[in-house]
Amino acid sequence: MSTVDELIINRFWVKSYPPDIRPDIEIPAKTYHELFLESAERRSNKVAVIFAGSEFTYGQVLDAALRVAGYLRSIGVREGDRVSLVLPNSPQFIASYFGTLMTGAAVVPINPLYKAGEIGYMLAKSRAKAVFTLDLFHDEVLKAVEGTSVEKVIVSNIADHLPPVKRVLGKLLRKVPSKPVKRDAMVVGYNRVLSSRPLPTDEIARPDPASTPAAICFTSGTTGLPKAAVLTHRNLVSNIHQSYEVAKTALSEDETVLAVLPFFHIYGQTAIMGFGLTFGFRLVVVPRPNVDEILELIERYRVTIVFGVPALYNAMISSPKFRREIFSHVKLCVSGADKLHEEIAKRFEQATGVRIVEGYGLTETSPITHLNPPARTKIGSIGLPVPNTLAWVFKLESNVPLGVGQEGELAISGPQVMEGYLEDPEANRTAFFTLFGRKWFRTGDIAKVDEEGYFYIIERKKDLIKYKGWSIYPAQVENLVLKHEAVQAVGVVGVPDVEVGERVVMFVVLKPEYRGKVKEEDLMEWCRKNLAPFQVPYRIFFKEELPVSMTGKVLRRVLREEAATLLKS
Repeated sequence: MSTVDELIINRFWVKSYPPDIRPDIEIPAKTYHELFLESAERRSNKVAVIFAGSEFTYGQVLDAALRVAGYLRSIGVREGDRVSLVLPNSPQFIASYFGTLMTGAAVVPINPLYKAGEIGYMLAKSRAKAVFTLDLFHDEVLKAVEGTSVEKVIVSNIADHLPPVKRVLGKLLRKVPSKPVKRDAMVVGYNRVLSSRPLPTDEIARPDPASTPAAICFTSGTTGLPKAAVLTHRNLVSNIHQSYEVAKTALSEDETVLAVLPFFHIYGQTAIMGFGLTFGFRLVVVPRPNVDEILELIERYRVTIVFGVPALYNAMISSPKFRREIFSHVKLCVSGADKLHEEIAKRFEQATGVRIVEGYGLTETSPITHLNPPARTKIGSIGLPVPNTLAWVFKLESNVPLGVGQEGELAISGPQVMEGYLEDPEANRTAFFTLFGRKWFRTGDIAKVDEEGYFYIIERKKDLIKYKGWSIYPAQVENLVLKHEAVQAVGVVGVPDVEVGERVVMFVVLKPEYRGKVKEEDLMEWCRKNLAPFQVPYRIFFKEELPVSMTGKVLRRVLREEAATLLKS
């Protein structure tokens, strides 16, 4: 056995753990919804969720989840089925999420800003039986369900969980956005769900956590259609306890968590929703990110834990409404979903007095694999592998481990690593390998590890674009833009930007008959109507042809360099 092999197997990074962090923890043999159920029953009268100025206790949230479960059972949802949530952060997301799991079905969270084509693909791929959505999005959802296995669309208004007076006044004063919904055999109002008979607790499904899917979350590389990562209950339960073991040193039993990152993303589902509700914290749930509103909520509710992305932290301290006193109760700020620029980390700490704790993870790993211990944070590093986890850097496209300080592809082995991609044997073959008798997942990210066991992300091997914490998949956007009648070819790249992470730049080759007739603003307007807001490019440049390799593959590296030059000029 080589010296490097010994470093990996012995997890030499454990030497850098503070004394109160255990390298190995016991993972409860429970489902994700059992964690929530037990927590809610112990804390029935404690506030679990703060939303739009109203407070909801653990008992109230549990009651709503049981009613969702009861309704879903009444329409035939059973173990092995899938239910999609096309919802923003809200009490109904939480109730629908755990209610679905209580039936034994898996949750399929989908970004509500996606258009019908993307939603439809995900519903069809996952074979969802029902969909929860908002009235604001139901037009796209109804177009998306055509030709899928969806039998019911449950439509909510964002204020459905608020007290009656707030609901009525909010709509009269137009503070509560809404759209009319026509009910029929397929379309059901969420209020009908809330009036359903709660599922008795002795009828809650308790399947095998290790083999039963809890969430099917869509992700993607830079080519092909989005892939569906199958995450089991054990994956999610493991990650909740792994991250808590590292963060617990900075926490008490009474914390208030800012829940602004989207729950449809695995970061929101596990690190915020699951982490917070399992350990009895209060969640300040924000459906739509607005920096000034976020600052006001942090101060008003004395938020103690902030989960954010680099762009959010930068925006908060750049806001005219920022004051140092706003962060006087904050004890932990965690950053993920994108690389944290050292400049932003230093600027934020200087402005607030709070150091950002950077972590790392992927949808396929539930998501957290690395986290800086709050007491031993290294700026610029994603931290140490969390307990029960092996991580290392390997030679590209091989299983050969590299030495300390060398750059290669990061791979992960641990209980939080997904079961695999749904019905995609080729992707699974590429993504996994076996070493030391363990299953390893290739992240696609280039990294290195230092002498103390701290890991650093150098760059993404894949061409995933990160804009304000959003994941943008170039091939996904390109497939949509190619539907434009004038577009012959398109290449999408990201250009690093300290303010937002990366700017989206699009290069377009027009069909000969449209050249000189279609302008940048024309295509930009089309993008605003047909793409999710975060997918809309910052700039569009026209080219005679895209640079390609000898095999015909678009050379994104060349496009990125050209985009950076054009933006500077």
